[in-house]
Amino acid sequence: KAFKDNYISSFSHSRTYLFDISHEMPFVALVSDPYNLFDNDYGIYVFGDEYDSWYPYMGANFWEDWERPIHFSLYSNQGSLVANYNAGVKIFGGWSRAQDQRSLSIFARGGYGVSEFEYSFFPDLNYDTFQSFVLRNSGNDWMRSNLRDIAITSLLEGTGIDYQSYTSVASYINGDYWGLYHMREKTSEHMLASKHNVDADQIDLLEFNAQIIDGDNQEYLELRDFVSQNDLSIQSNYEFVENEIDIDNFIIYNVAQIYIDNRDWPGNNIKYWKHPEGKWRWVLYDTDFGFGGQWWSDWDVDYAYYYNTLEYALDSNGPEWPNPPWSTLLLRRLTENLEFRNKFVNRYADEMNSRFLPDRVIDHFISIYDSISSELDDHIDRWLSFGTDIYYYVDRMNNFAANRQPQAKQHILEEFSLPDYHEVTIENETPTYGYVRLNSNLLIQEDEWLGDYFEEVPIHLKAIAESGYEFSHWSGESDSTDSEIQLSITEDSSIQAHFVPSTELNIVINEINY
Repeated sequence: KAFKDNYISSFSHSRTYLFDISHEMPFVALVSDPYNLFDNDYGIYVFGDEYDSWYPYMGANFWEDWERPIHFSLYSNQGSLVANYNAGVKIFGGWSRAQDQRSLSIFARGGYGVSEFEYSFFPDLNYDTFQSFVLRNSGNDWMRSNLRDIAITSLLEGTGIDYQSYTSVASYINGDYWGLYHMREKTSEHMLASKHNVDADQIDLLEFNAQIIDGDNQEYLELRDFVSQNDLSIQSNYEFVENEIDIDNFIIYNVAQIYIDNRDWPGNNIKYWKHPEGKWRWVLYDTDFGFGGQWWSDWDVDYAYYYNTLEYALDSNGPEWPNPPWSTLLLRRLTENLEFRNKFVNRYADEMNSRFLPDRVIDHFISIYDSISSELDDHIDRWLSFGTDIYYYVDRMNNFAANRQPQAKQHILEEFSLPDYHEVTIENETPTYGYVRLNSNLLIQEDEWLGDYFEEVPIHLKAIAESGYEFSHWSGESDSTDSEIQLSITEDSSIQAHFVPSTELNIVINEINY
């Protein structure tokens, strides 16, 4: 840092030099005067003088909303410096900030040197400008699987749900090894604006029972009052709500939270937002309790897949935490409407027949474990005086994935008073000629596909021909020549889609031959 009398000093310039280290993942180096982090009175990382003696140590310094200056550097796994910024830092998180390794929020501010971070921290995103990000310690899953939230939220890729991308990194603070963190987008109006290409200043972002994070809550309060005071089984009332919220987003958001058995929700960890050009949408985050993450109970860890989270999410009289009546209101009232209920049940079934298939989920979890496994021994040595088997907790997640589906299907039968579910087989002898769209989002491109669907909940099929071909007819459960049909399932059923070369193409070929 350069100084001269009667002049404003320059910004600080920092570099970290680390010797004899090796990482198979990127790593970050954080530099700040130890006074900012570890001073008993001023430091944001330490306990301080007055705090509760039991977890999570309320009153400790790390519960204060204090920001201190810090220098952030990101290195490739080869040790090349790829990004570095002066920034602000705060302790981040709820109860998990009481863990020895605390999560950190990093902020770009003009007073530190830059008002935005311009770097592609998350390769899966199509934008590379950020106002903030988080170095997360895995929350309540810290020193257990150490991957639960990144694994669960990334499992929902492609659904349209807004969630935080991640990059796993090793870390150092003032040259001392600080273990494994997951660099995450910070859930904010800026993250949502980047994902949807809208103006962040026009976003209304709320949490809990319409508490304001950014913007205004008046529209949501009016919507909530309407839902409370009107019968949504009346179609006109349902259509009013449908004009206010993104129904498909709301359904997959609730399907995800219910299937994963997140019981730190919906009265907690709930954020939703709206832009003037759109409808209310929900953000998936902090899923540390999912897939058997209720760490305080061995029964919950080993047998959480039995839990009827659908009943819990529809409870009209739940406790203040975790599912008070305000938090279940929208889903409760919307399921009174048959159109919504059928959409909800079919989307739930679609996801269980694809994204949530046990083998697919287990492969996803193991691939993420493999991506961080090289860092785990050092991470454990840094934070524990005794060893722990991280894969033991990953295996418990896999156990949930392997056993959840039969229970979840039974919960749907019970909560919606449906008779049964049956296996549906969709066949297509010429998948290169065309494919089938099942319900609103599931594309069937195999020659044979199987999935379970529910009685009294009609499914929708649409045959879509590839270029140069056309749909001919259905056979089996239907002999319709309409490309789009609806089926009511009362037993195990099979239906075949038939495609043929386009008539117009055949005419052209015949004319050429002639």
